[in-house]
Amino acid sequence: MKKIIVSLLVLSLSACGWHLRGSATGEDKLAMTSPLDLVIATKDDHSPLINALRQSLPGYKINELTSATANTLTLNLSREVLDKRTAGVGSDALTSAYEIILRVDYSVSNAQGVITPRDTNARISRTYNYNVNNANGAAQEEELVLREMRRELANSILRRVKNLSVKAPATSAAP
Repeated sequence: MKKIIVSLLVLSLSACGWHLRGSATGEDKLAMTSPLDLVIATKDDHSPLINALRQSLPGYKINELTSATANTLTLNLSREVLDKRTAGVGSDALTSAYEIILRVDYSVSNAQGVITPRDTNARISRTYNYNVNNANGAAQEEELVLREMRRELANSILRRVKNLSVKAPATSAAP
């Protein structure tokens, strides 16, 4: 009887469209399995975001090239904006939490031209607690949160680029 109930719960869970984060289906699966050549164009070639992007490339089966060819996509990263603001104030009127907002403007192009609008951006925000009595620990926590945010932002951009690589030939073939 227990097995039947568990089986019904599993079937109803899969029937509602729920899936694990990162599990690809349909067109996403095709985009993730086919290799892609990509050129990363940016002003600061060694920024933390670019390093996070390069570390994530093998997981998405993306090869970085130094110059564009007919079958490559070019990722143009124009600027990274970091904004920090107070998210909470304690009873002592001191800041107890900060919100960090990280945004990067980018565009993706191929040999035919720009695929995405030039003002496309990826944005992520996080809140962390700040302890006035432990400023060193709070600074370390902020650095850890920023590193994690850059990694997530890099993965978000690479997912978008990978999906565009499947959709780009259809849009560029139209008259």
